[in-house]
Amino acid sequence: MDFMISEFCQENVTQVLHTSRNREHSGLMAEDDGQILERLPPEMELGNVEYKAKLVNPSSSRLQHLITQMKWRLREGQGEAIYEVGVEDNGAVSGLTDEEMAASLHTLKSMANAIDASVVVVTERDVTPRGSSIRRSAVEVLVRRVPENQQFIELRLAILGGCDVGKSTMCGVLTQGGFDDGHGSKRQNLFRYLHELNSGKTSSICLDVIGFDARGKLVNYARNSLEEVVEKSTKLVTLIDLAGDIKYLGTTIQGLSGYNPHYSCLLISAETGPTAATREHLGLARALSIPVFVILTKKDCVDKQQLDTVYQQILKLMGRAGIHEGLKRVKTKRDAVRACTEMTVKRIVPVLSISCVTGEGHKVLRTFLNCLPANIVNDAKMNELANREALFTIEEVYQVAHVGTVACGMLSEGRVTEGDKVVIGPTKNGNFHLAEITSIRRSRQPVRTILPGQAASIAVRFGGMEIPLRRGMILQSPLNCAKACLRFSANILLLYHTTSEICIGFQATVYIGSVCQTVKLLDVENTSLVPGQWTIARFEFLNNSEALRVGTPLILRQGRTKGMGEITEVHYI
Repeated sequence: MDFMISEFCQENVTQVLHTSRNREHSGLMAEDDGQILERLPPEMELGNVEYKAKLVNPSSSRLQHLITQMKWRLREGQGEAIYEVGVEDNGAVSGLTDEEMAASLHTLKSMANAIDASVVVVTERDVTPRGSSIRRSAVEVLVRRVPENQQFIELRLAILGGCDVGKSTMCGVLTQGGFDDGHGSKRQNLFRYLHELNSGKTSSICLDVIGFDARGKLVNYARNSLEEVVEKSTKLVTLIDLAGDIKYLGTTIQGLSGYNPHYSCLLISAETGPTAATREHLGLARALSIPVFVILTKKDCVDKQQLDTVYQQILKLMGRAGIHEGLKRVKTKRDAVRACTEMTVKRIVPVLSISCVTGEGHKVLRTFLNCLPANIVNDAKMNELANREALFTIEEVYQVAHVGTVACGMLSEGRVTEGDKVVIGPTKNGNFHLAEITSIRRSRQPVRTILPGQAASIAVRFGGMEIPLRRGMILQSPLNCAKACLRFSANILLLYHTTSEICIGFQATVYIGSVCQTVKLLDVENTSLVPGQWTIARFEFLNNSEALRVGTPLILRQGRTKGMGEITEVHYI
């Protein structure tokens, strides 16, 4: 049975198909004297997309207004904005002559230079009216400015999909450059263990990075070291390559829940179409509210008819998963830029097709990753998070020579600065211990401060005896009231169980952010957990106390038993 809840599985596929086709064509074409003209959706006041019909020789006061407007769009996009030049506010693509376009781009670059931002033309299209001798065009421009308190813009991307769909191969092509030989040569550098090299299957969480410079060019290891990739990039994309084999599903859940990716990339082989693993991984992303886009791999192995068949299968799968906004096929760079906007505004699911052997579709994929918004949290929310007390979740722990204990993880709230005093815990008995931050690094580069949503490695020093750290612990400001719990309540939806109900005393593995531990069912609102029904249940950790927060999503697993939910109450020690 699929991971998704049963009510999602009763969707009318015909209605989904109809909605998808309407979305694909509505607002894009209009008749004008027998000619098909392109039209975009009307401009939105919020967001990081700005329409400009013309920017020719603005006055001094008008230029200052335009610069202020650009700052607003960049704040909305957390350092990135898309400008549609030659497009009216109502979405009509009127286009500009070559002279007007040159003048408009000059003005746009002047605006960007005034605020130390970069400008790169992503796509250009000819919109000359039929029968006209004067060429008219419209362009899409990516404007990027790294926020003053950051070294680069960061995007975390979880790579999902079943075995043999080419997840590690695609990551290898992106990070190493060149293309695969058809036998997995590009995936070798991503594997961490010998058994992964021997089997060709990822069993762990493999992390690697690619970057994009100010001109939108890919920066990878083909000609650069990791340090040079970070130094040259204004946008850094962390690829979180997760296991595809069902027997490693627990590791995949840990990667999704603990590393807090901005997006999940679901890979599907064009040869086989969606599989049971595809449905499991899509269900996990939906349960954790992670936006999804799809990549069809091995395009060179099939014909157009097979691609269309797999596309229809994906459409049905999305309908069963409760995604009714429809799919958007991404075939060109223009489609890629548009899909980045529609993915965050309309919640559509982009579908790209690539081949890691022939290289087909990789230019479009790079454009898509370059334009994909790095943070979908608006500016006001980011400021609110940054002004709270610090809360850092520990994912991995290392002992580094001449440095000491290093905790790797994610900052969800507040600011952490080198030299800060913090408390770390809880230990098994629920205690927290005072420590000092001695150094901070992001992608191996030293920084003094990190902000909400940023991943980092933090070296800590304890005043007294050394405290053993583990995954799931938190690092927080001493001003916060540090509390630990052994018991918590959650609103649970049991998705599947081998019998008709689960009774008190049942034990399962629960995934709550970075926490992965066995729990026992203590009490249930309706005396038992029944598949397909939301129920308030109380659980107890069997090994260690943990620091939990109300509202955090959770996933429950034990064998074929699957459930999802949200913490409603924490019973502190």
